Amino acid sequence: MITKQVIQTLYKKYDKAPESPDFLDMPLLFDYASTHHNVSIDMDGPVDCLIIKSIDKDSPFHRIPLERIHAIVPFEEWVAVVLHSSIIFLNRKSSKVSVHVRIHEPSVLERIGNLFRKSK
Repeated sequence: MITKQVIQTLYKKYDKAPESPDFLDMPLLFDYASTHHNVSIDMDGPVDCLIIKSIDKDSPFHRIPLERIHAIVPFEEWVAVVLHSSIIFLNRKSSKVSVHVRIHEPSVLERIGNLFRKSK
């Protein structure tokens, strides 16, 4: 089961993209997600991209530059594609897709600054 704590751990553990997309575990993605999500790599454009055809073409998660992917992590029922501010979960047994978008929480200094700006 993927909980909030698991999601936060993924963001912390994979806070940076690898030196090269060659370090990503692409075979894992193709082994577990290609059947239901029809994933492919587009190497013809100016930037190599992961294409997830089970996601609508108008979605920003349909076509992802490989250099933006931080990790590919398997779970029992899902495969997670970890990005800087979002995680795409691809179900291994169906074409279900779930996306978690990280919401920026203001720091203590930002909250204090906001209090002073509101009081003017």
